[in-house]
Amino acid sequence: MDPPRFATYVLHLFLPVHRAEELEGDLDELFQQRVREVGLRKARWRYVRDVASLLRPSLMRREKACLLSANTTNTYPKPAHTTMLRNYLKIAWRNLLRSPGLSSINIVGLSIGLAAVLFILLFVQDEVSYDRFHARGDQLYRVVLNATSPEGNEIANGATGLPQGPAFAAGLPEVAAFCRVQGYEMLVRHNQDAVYHQVMYVDTSFFNLFSFKLLAGDSKSLLNDPGSVVITDDMARTYFGTTDVLNKVLAIDAGGNFENYRITGVVKTPPANSSIRFDILRPFVASLSPDQKGWAQSDWSDGFLNTFLLLKPNLPTADLGAIEQKMATVFETYAGQQLAQLRKEHGSFRMAYQLQPFSAMHLDDRYELSNGLERGSSSVYSYVLSGIAALILLLAGINFVNLTLARSLRRTKEIGIRKVTGSTRQQLIGQFVGETFLLTLLAFVPALILVYSLLPEFGALANKALNVRYLLTPQTIGLFVVLIVLVTVLAGFYPARVLSGFNPAQVLYGRSGLIQSNRTDKSLLVLQFVVAIVLLIGTAVLHGQFRYIQTANVGYERANRVRIYVPWGRERQGELLKQALRDQPGIEAVARKSGGHRAGTYYVNNKAVKSGNEWVDDQYLQFVNIPILNGRGLRANSPADSASNILVNETFVKRFLSTDRSPIGQVVQRQDEAAIRHDLTVVGVVRDYQYRSMRDKPEPVLFQIGKAEQMNQLYVRLNPAQTQAGLQTIERTFRQLIPFQPFSYHFMEDDRLSDYADEANWKQLITYAALLAILIAGLGLFGMVSLTVEQRTKEIGIRKVLGATTLEINRMLSGAFLKLVLLAFLIAAPIGWYASRQWLDRFVYRMDLNGWLFASVGLSVLALALLTVSFQSIKAALMNPVKSLRSE
Repeated sequence: MDPPRFATYVLHLFLPVHRAEELEGDLDELFQQRVREVGLRKARWRYVRDVASLLRPSLMRREKACLLSANTTNTYPKPAHTTMLRNYLKIAWRNLLRSPGLSSINIVGLSIGLAAVLFILLFVQDEVSYDRFHARGDQLYRVVLNATSPEGNEIANGATGLPQGPAFAAGLPEVAAFCRVQGYEMLVRHNQDAVYHQVMYVDTSFFNLFSFKLLAGDSKSLLNDPGSVVITDDMARTYFGTTDVLNKVLAIDAGGNFENYRITGVVKTPPANSSIRFDILRPFVASLSPDQKGWAQSDWSDGFLNTFLLLKPNLPTADLGAIEQKMATVFETYAGQQLAQLRKEHGSFRMAYQLQPFSAMHLDDRYELSNGLERGSSSVYSYVLSGIAALILLLAGINFVNLTLARSLRRTKEIGIRKVTGSTRQQLIGQFVGETFLLTLLAFVPALILVYSLLPEFGALANKALNVRYLLTPQTIGLFVVLIVLVTVLAGFYPARVLSGFNPAQVLYGRSGLIQSNRTDKSLLVLQFVVAIVLLIGTAVLHGQFRYIQTANVGYERANRVRIYVPWGRERQGELLKQALRDQPGIEAVARKSGGHRAGTYYVNNKAVKSGNEWVDDQYLQFVNIPILNGRGLRANSPADSASNILVNETFVKRFLSTDRSPIGQVVQRQDEAAIRHDLTVVGVVRDYQYRSMRDKPEPVLFQIGKAEQMNQLYVRLNPAQTQAGLQTIERTFRQLIPFQPFSYHFMEDDRLSDYADEANWKQLITYAALLAILIAGLGLFGMVSLTVEQRTKEIGIRKVLGATTLEINRMLSGAFLKLVLLAFLIAAPIGWYASRQWLDRFVYRMDLNGWLFASVGLSVLALALLTVSFQSIKAALMNPVKSLRSE
């Protein structure tokens, strides 16, 4: 029957060692006597009471030099004593130098793990810092729309139109102000050239809602004049060499011609972690046509800008639900007739406006950030990257634990002697955790150097403007300290607990009892390779899917074809450019098309349908080699084709047209702004082609002959043997016909792959993570084999003397490790298959997951493991047996 352990622990924690041991003996005697007299339960309570009564300052005081009585033999100060700490550091340093190879493996592994965590910490810190600098950020909300279509599909939209802001501000007493924000890329003339800049149309309340620092101008009046602009200080220095630019003029192409605008203010350039970024601000009223001045009659179904509301201060969060209910009432009041008409045409559906916290915009991927806002992110990225960093750090920590436990045979006698001379388990744990702390500090230095050196590359990979200054902020330094302590505790506590638990009598007689730690070593080694193999499988699948995307037949030709953007307002010059390029050297064909992939509402048999719409010339389909399966093509010289004839794709026919007769001659209707429907006659059916991402099935699309002003994309097919000459010809002709406009081109293949930019970044990140994981696992395996060979040196010598060959010794040493790697593969393969299948299910068109992919990963890992193990085992087998037998 023992006294309460917790009370004994408290006694040793607060009293000097020599005094605690004396009192513990007395208390234990008294406890045993009380058990016999009053029973176990009361004896325990009285023991706790006695310990509490001994926690007095006079007993807790520690002497500077332990002045004990003459008969006291064990004098061992606490680890906080500077002399003992200095001794611990010396021993830790000597142990590092004693095994430079294993110490290097530990430091390299920890450095890689720490560097990965530091990179992800910087990434996550940047992500969560978005839009946090606004003084009224907790009062700011974006108006978003949640809808359910007649088919039951959920639609989330962050774009609004003209009426939402004024209507909600007028109808909701909780709203203090509103601001509409709409952004465009516009040309600004600079010397003899023109450069695109982000121009943002904003309401006069802009500086009241958002905390962008105004450097010059009056915030109350600088956005009142439609002919005025506010520019950033960076732009002022670029164009004028100074920020003293009030009342100077800037030439902007805001509608097909350059016009001069007076500068009425200068604002500090928005930081990189802002969702609202701009070069120029213009009054919102300047973007409105005369018929748009009255917002009350505007169409609530439009979505081409962002609306922000500033709520009154100190509103409880619970009130947001009540505010959103009031928003529904306002919506019904102003848009009741429009809603009734839409329900009549489309059937039953639901539309509800809600409030999205401004600070949550960047990481809320439900609502797209568009119409001038910077592209958003997703919290999923932070979670996944944090998970990858944690896995890499886990692998490095496993290396440390494995090598520390494996090296423990060298230190068993040291531990036994320390225990015999009076060291407590807490002191030994403190010593070993301190050694881990020293190793972590040593690993942290190269980790910081790695982060400093590779930060630009990581920033480019993560598509972020990460700055070295981020490493020196108080928050980052605090994270560094927490990280060092966390790694020290997680990597050092378990080995310290195992080593400090050795029985001194057993270890001094050479019976250390490391069977349990040996099992732990093997389990951790298997876990290392499971993680590495899963990441390698993911890497193989990502690369395989990208090869599939690059080589898959998408239904149209894109090789040697480039796209040239014809600037806004210059579409008619685009037709002249097309004619001028037809017979130029190095150019094989030219065609025109509208930009992007727009969708519209059409009517088939009086039923509203959604379809893509492309304005093309009569050469485009032949240009990209999309065949006509039924009917004929469109002719530019035919009035009917230019006015009312259309082509549709196979999906359009299957979804919308009558199946009991030929699609040729069937009528599709288009409704104009005056609600008048116009007949469009199908004259041809084209083959489906994958004009969108391969994540999606082909969508219905119809083609019409476009007017010059409707087609702002020029497509050119180049002669493969004269690519550079053809590009130079295009640029020269472009600058002659469309002066003061920037020239740019994009290969169609690059355009298609840009749809997979996120997947491309993930492919690189997972590849790097897999390489780091297999490197760390390989280093750990190398260290374990090295220690195994060292511990079995004498056995290897005896086997050689008895006639064992090098191959037999290699098989003996490598067999056990290769079995562990094989076990890791058997565990990792189904995990990798499941994760890969989940990711591939995002694509309608995807590669096949076959056994060869998994077999190639498994064989590669086994080959790497065999090479690592064989290097050490063959080296040991070739050693002179005489030296081996002398080694101990």
